[in-house]
Amino acid sequence: MAPSPGRLENTIRLTCLAILFLLIGETFRLPEVALFVWIGFLLSGNDAATSSRMALTGGGMIVIGTGASILCMMFTMDEPAIRLPLMVLLTLCAGYLSAVMTAGMLANVFFFWTVYLLTMVDQVESAGNAIDAWIGNTTDSVIRDSAYLSPEESFLHECLWFAFLYAVALTLIIITNHLWGRDPGKVLKKAEADRLLLVANAMDEGCERKSHSMEKVFEASLQGVSGMRKLHDLAASFKSEAENPAASRALIRYISRISLMATLWATTVNERKITQSETSPTTPDLLKTSSGILRHSARLIVKSNDEVFPSTIGHDAAGNLKRLAKAFTSSPALHPLAREVARSVGIILALTSKPGEVDESLLPKIDDKPAPLFKSGIAVKRAGRHAAGRLCVAVVICYLIERFTDWPAIGTCVLTCFVVPMGTIGDTTHKMFLRLLGALAGGLAGIFCILVFMPVITGIMGLILMMTPVLFVSAWIKSGSDRIAYAGVQTAFAFCLSILQGYGPTLDMQTARDRVVGVLLGNVVVALVSTTLWPVSVATIARKNLADAVKTLADMTVFKKENPEAPFDPAQEKDRESFGQSIAAVRSSFSGDALEGAAVSKRLFASDFNHRLLTDIQILAVKISVVVDMSHLSSAIVDTTLVALKGWLDRFSQWIVTGEGYDELKSSVPVPPVIPDDPERTIWFSSVDDGIKNILGTLDAALYNSAGISHG
Repeated sequence: MAPSPGRLENTIRLTCLAILFLLIGETFRLPEVALFVWIGFLLSGNDAATSSRMALTGGGMIVIGTGASILCMMFTMDEPAIRLPLMVLLTLCAGYLSAVMTAGMLANVFFFWTVYLLTMVDQVESAGNAIDAWIGNTTDSVIRDSAYLSPEESFLHECLWFAFLYAVALTLIIITNHLWGRDPGKVLKKAEADRLLLVANAMDEGCERKSHSMEKVFEASLQGVSGMRKLHDLAASFKSEAENPAASRALIRYISRISLMATLWATTVNERKITQSETSPTTPDLLKTSSGILRHSARLIVKSNDEVFPSTIGHDAAGNLKRLAKAFTSSPALHPLAREVARSVGIILALTSKPGEVDESLLPKIDDKPAPLFKSGIAVKRAGRHAAGRLCVAVVICYLIERFTDWPAIGTCVLTCFVVPMGTIGDTTHKMFLRLLGALAGGLAGIFCILVFMPVITGIMGLILMMTPVLFVSAWIKSGSDRIAYAGVQTAFAFCLSILQGYGPTLDMQTARDRVVGVLLGNVVVALVSTTLWPVSVATIARKNLADAVKTLADMTVFKKENPEAPFDPAQEKDRESFGQSIAAVRSSFSGDALEGAAVSKRLFASDFNHRLLTDIQILAVKISVVVDMSHLSSAIVDTTLVALKGWLDRFSQWIVTGEGYDELKSSVPVPPVIPDDPERTIWFSSVDDGIKNILGTLDAALYNSAGISHG
């Protein structure tokens, strides 16, 4: 709930958008005004890219789904024996395709809306009372659809109105977000520039271990760059980022890398007790030069392409960095690290400079192939079948309860089954709590306004003044992190359903009650089904991603460049990108891990140790890359050690999945070799060994604290 950059602006934009929808709905007397106003919250994100994408994809799928449901009703309106099995089949499709398709959300929205409209066929006799025709300017001058249309035609009329409302809403959302929305590309650039400036400040202070700047760099390393990756994906979809997505991802990767390099520099100097006399006389020059280049790159990132400002960086910055790094030859501990710092800083400069200003051979050339339509793997298909079964059972249970109780107003229980994800227990519990709390807050706010303010409201201005505070609070919550945003959507929905009943004042509080009851029922059913039928723990997904990351690191250990002197290798960059994506996926799963109960949780590590463990693994990856990227010729003992190290990482990856053989894992750590004629590799193999010991120490601490490693 704390303020964050851009949150107030986005809150004001969302509130104004909802008020605009309210004015349009009340002025033109659109049916289902509450639904129309809520669409602004449902389809609007915290930036222009999210809003536009959700409006085009989500809103577009709802419009298409409306057409599909009309076609289905043409053949099944009077045939329940066909319609009900069709609903079950569509529900199974929604669960399966949402799990196995790359764009699973679109499939879920399409089938959800189609099934939801089909469930309303049971209320077709009352459909003529949902839409009004007006013959005057007062709330009494109304003629219901049922006065001049048959129930079937009235229901069709209602479905077409739904499609029209969503079409109008998504158009308004796209227009307002392009005019006023926050550009995720600019947010990403600011985050990248801030991280570079953070590292530059630490380098200006000599990367001192206990300096304030170095502590900030270490904290940033703990956070990782998963947030930047999300912003990159949004910016790419909004076409507001770099023309080369692969280069943009490479920049994020090397920003993370230079942060870890600075941390590793401070750690190496401290652990090896390297004195000032042992370091190269060019140490200040290398760090100061790197700092200047990083500051220059930060300016290039945040400035527009057309803005010109004087550069303090020479034309041969990369060559100058290499010369400064070469002066560290007498320091076997720092020379490989200095070479990596020079290489990484040079690539960052190349990635942030305009074309033609630097040597384009430094730019990584990675094929950016589009994602396939379906995810691959037997495990994915099995998860899809399980997801389809869970969703179908939950929907059928809620639908039967609604029909047997003859309480159509709690139909939101069916909607809840589709909206609350059932991928993992943590995600389901998280969304369930947000949905329930939002419904309670919105319903109570609506009842309070009906009792206190509604009797004195006489016009649209009074209605706006009454609704604005609640809409503002809902928008503030919606503009927060993903952990709370959905509660704001639900608060606005329940509040609008309670207040906006017709086009005049209302004293009906049943809508708020029914809304909360429907959400509560749906959440209970979803919770029971997801914990009973093929339960999936968040930690199961986290373990898989972490195992994939360690497996990739094992492959990187024995990688050999075709050209050792080249600044990068496309295959190596691809592996590093895969490693970074897996680490980011693990970090993003931490929030849901704490929400799982002990009965279903298969937590890999305790919450106090998870980020530390990931950072230890990332630092180990940097150390290994330093050894692998050493340009001089290898030897048999080096190759043997790297193969042994790969074997240990493979066993570590297997242990992450199975949890078996931890004692054997600890006892099988490769012994770092002593290579008399290669002091650099001797020291860095020893540093890799220290990194492995740090990882095992973190795991031992987690085990000792009893809340840690458990593979269930």
